[in-house]
Amino acid sequence: MQSHLSSNKIFSKKTLIVAVVVSLLLLGVAFFGLQNTIVIAHDGQEIQVSTLASTVEDVLRKQNIVIEKGDKVIPNLNEKIKDGTRIVIHRAFEIKLIDGTVEKNVLTAENNVEDLIDSLNIQLQEEDRIEPMLEEPIREGDVVTITRVTREVVVETQELPFQTVFKNNKDLEKGKTQKVQEGKKGLREVKLEVLYENGVEVAKKIVEENVVEGAVNEIIEKGTATLLATSRGDTRKYSEVLTMTATAYHAGYSSTGKNPGDKYYGLTASGTKVRPGVVAVDPKVIPLGTKLYIESTDGTSHYGLASAEDTGGAIKGNKVDLFFETPQEVKKFGRRKVKVYVLE
Repeated sequence: MQSHLSSNKIFSKKTLIVAVVVSLLLLGVAFFGLQNTIVIAHDGQEIQVSTLASTVEDVLRKQNIVIEKGDKVIPNLNEKIKDGTRIVIHRAFEIKLIDGTVEKNVLTAENNVEDLIDSLNIQLQEEDRIEPMLEEPIREGDVVTITRVTREVVVETQELPFQTVFKNNKDLEKGKTQKVQEGKKGLREVKLEVLYENGVEVAKKIVEENVVEGAVNEIIEKGTATLLATSRGDTRKYSEVLTMTATAYHAGYSSTGKNPGDKYYGLTASGTKVRPGVVAVDPKVIPLGTKLYIESTDGTSHYGLASAEDTGGAIKGNKVDLFFETPQEVKKFGRRKVKVYVLE
């Protein structure tokens, strides 16, 4: 009877031991079943760990991996992990960012310019320029420059200068001028497209212009008339002055071969009556009917105003024959050089 009881006790102890061992085995299996195997890539190395942690942040804390300001962790720190998760840590570095006129140092863990711009929520307009280009990689110490480009249409009012126009005036003495019309500036509106880079004007072009008020030219007349002061004290305009040899004649026989009563006695080649002031000329040099002024060159009295109405057989070329009323006056005048002004 006693032996039977001892056997039962031994059996019970063995059973208990087996049960404990099985339980421990089951707990170990369960423990290892709850762990996740993950990979952490950071600082140029990769490590594989098994962990019961539930989030990326918990894993890194348990591995004593410190995340500094600006570091970028993929997946995010609050992401749940699972078996096979790969955690990548990009360490932050400093670059210089010049955005328009604002310059600052920025901590970033981005790989290229485009990701940097996105991470900073920087908005680029269509014409803005960025250097380096968006796809270019960035490294510590790099400078990223954004040039802000804007355009503006402005309207300017501009003065139109007037021109000074010179006109000849044959009634005005040569060398003199007179203003006959005041000049007046005009006005025009010009529409300009102005290009700015970082707020500074770099270029502009005209896109439209309209004349609001035209300019009025200033008109100045220049005298072309050559004026002669006659012995009578008045002035006469002349177009030409000739130096000629002058002789004298009268209506009598010794000058014309005619006596009073003869046909054509006292008549000029123009059919007019001879009188003081009538002169004979070569019509090829001075046309008949031309008004003249005969000026002495030797200090004697001027013959004065004259009219080319007669001709003479000996009056050819640069010669002029002056009518006097008496033979005595003709003889006194003789032959001399004179200036012959052709009057207008």
